[in-house]
Amino acid sequence: MLLSVSNVTKRYGDLVALHPFSMELECQIYGLIGNNGAGKSTLMKMIVGLIPPGKGKIVLGDLNAKESPEEVKQYIGYLPESPLLYPRLTPEEFLRYVAEIRGIAAPEEEIEQWLNLFSLSEKRNAFLNDLSYGMKKKIAISAAFIGKPPLLVLDEPFNGLDVATMEALSEMIVKYHKDGATIILSSHLMAYIDRLCQQVVILKKGKVVAQGSPDDLKKETNQDTFHDTFLYYSRDSE
Repeated sequence: MLLSVSNVTKRYGDLVALHPFSMELECQIYGLIGNNGAGKSTLMKMIVGLIPPGKGKIVLGDLNAKESPEEVKQYIGYLPESPLLYPRLTPEEFLRYVAEIRGIAAPEEEIEQWLNLFSLSEKRNAFLNDLSYGMKKKIAISAAFIGKPPLLVLDEPFNGLDVATMEALSEMIVKYHKDGATIILSSHLMAYIDRLCQQVVILKKGKVVAQGSPDDLKKETNQDTFHDTFLYYSRDSE
């Protein structure tokens, strides 16, 4: 499913959070990176319909996000940087609730798969409020993936996870992409951006300062690692 973002902008008073930004994605893993305040989360929230763009247009498939916001959301799985879960629901109840919103008729098997994958079966009846941050993050990740939406928007998905789970998640992202999904990924862990993403855009103060494949950007900057490449583009030269 093609995602088209055309000249979207966002302003908060005198602050321009995002200057005109455009992209077209279909079946790609797309890295969206930058320092804090660069505009990454603002752009992601506009794509998933949490905030409206000041100007511009977002289209997913044949659906205009402004004209058909609820219908568009049916096709998007979203993991925010700081997930807010219903504290008095259990993991099983929460995932069933998300599945119902997505219109999944029989989600039990998929819910069971996610609970097993993240070793949360024994916590299925615990209140989310009583779980550790890492466990909550695993439930939020499961909620983003459940129902196999064709567009995934993942904001700092590796934060709060142990090393083994980070590796498992990276493998899931690759597999999900191979099955035909488009994935937008934001992370401060440049090793994962380098390994997973086919295309990367680097934002600085709401503006695009670099765009291309990780390998091409490393060559352009004559850097051995993508970590150093990111520092090259994101350092404050003003």
